[in-house]
Amino acid sequence: MRSLRGRLTLGLTLVLAAVLLVAGTLAEREVDADQRSALDDRLKRTAELSRATAVAAVQEELPPGDDRLNAVLRATRTSLKLTLREAELFQAGNAPPQRARPLRDGFSTFTAGGVRYRAYATAVEDAELGGLARLELSTELTALDDRRSRMRERLLILGALALLVSLAGVFALSSLVLRPLRRLQEITASVAADEDLSRRVPPDEGTSELRVLARSFNAMLARLGRSSEERERALAATRRFAADAGHELRTPLTSAQATLSTLARHPDLPAERRVAMAQDAQESHRRLVTLLDGLQDLARGDAAAPHVPLDLSDLADRVLAEVSARHPAVRFDSAIPETPVVIDGWEPGLVSLLENLLENSARHGAPGNRVRVSLDGRTLTVEDAGPGIDPALRERLFEPFERGDHPDRPGSGLGLAIVAQQVSHHGASIAIERSAALGGARFVVRFPG
Repeated sequence: MRSLRGRLTLGLTLVLAAVLLVAGTLAEREVDADQRSALDDRLKRTAELSRATAVAAVQEELPPGDDRLNAVLRATRTSLKLTLREAELFQAGNAPPQRARPLRDGFSTFTAGGVRYRAYATAVEDAELGGLARLELSTELTALDDRRSRMRERLLILGALALLVSLAGVFALSSLVLRPLRRLQEITASVAADEDLSRRVPPDEGTSELRVLARSFNAMLARLGRSSEERERALAATRRFAADAGHELRTPLTSAQATLSTLARHPDLPAERRVAMAQDAQESHRRLVTLLDGLQDLARGDAAAPHVPLDLSDLADRVLAEVSARHPAVRFDSAIPETPVVIDGWEPGLVSLLENLLENSARHGAPGNRVRVSLDGRTLTVEDAGPGIDPALRERLFEPFERGDHPDRPGSGLGLAIVAQQVSHHGASIAIERSAALGGARFVVRFPG
């Protein structure tokens, strides 16, 4: 019974069996009650019809052998007894059953000699008798019990046949009901076998429950498809990043190795030449350290800690002071409000975002560059007086190691990638525009809230 079809068949059969059992029991009780009521009516009418005979038997000394009354009573297996002050005056029909205690007035049921009886006792209403005479009628319940037993057997047989027919019908009907579910199973199995997440289950077939299931399954396939595409994009980006990182790291390492090898093989080089080569090796080392620092920042940004309330205006002031100290030739303008601008964020990530935006604008601006930082509500703007950024290159600049049309520019090529990473972590958005005030690039970061 692990299959849905088997469980459905068993469940409906058990429900039907319970219904048939209750219905049969109620029907048996109703029929038995009707038969008992009919029997009680017969006993009461017989007593009423026999009252005149009983009075005559007392007053006129009717002979006990009245064949007509005996024939009627014996035909129904009924006994009639007339008593006067517990003395039996007259009896007719079958022999009355022997009882240890007298019958009470009205209807009663008793057992005598292993046979069940139904009895009716009533006083003979006659002024001359003074209410001392009683009529007692008793009839066997054997025929009634036999009819009830036969009816119970018939109900059991009919119930068993109905259950067998219902079992077969439910089993056959479940095939039709579960046919759309089998089609759904076949499609899902083919999706798993072919690994084709673009397939869909027909959403308008079967019952409403199956339609809901089909729509839910299609939604799950769509989510799995998107997840698979995102995973493939992530894997491709990871491979590309690994290749780019290897290439970027190889260049300064190769340059430093070549310089050191030349110095080792030519110890007699002029001092000026040795100093120049040492400076080249130091530059390669600096570039290597910068790359490693950028990679470390990216890795640390992927493992960002939980966000806490932070004052964005205070962070912007602190980072601006540090960056301006490193670039004394650049003019920095600030439009940061003194009132706190509180956002939920990760402080190291926000510091890295601000620092990379300011460093990018300071390094890539024109001679005598100007950088302006402003904070309006939750919108942070960093703009410079440089040459600006071609709109076709703006999206690409957020990729790791991307330097646009100037591959020889200073830096690791990871600054804007770190900015994009932190923008994503904080649920913000970033856009690159043309600065109307300074003429160069304009970075606009909008934080949520």
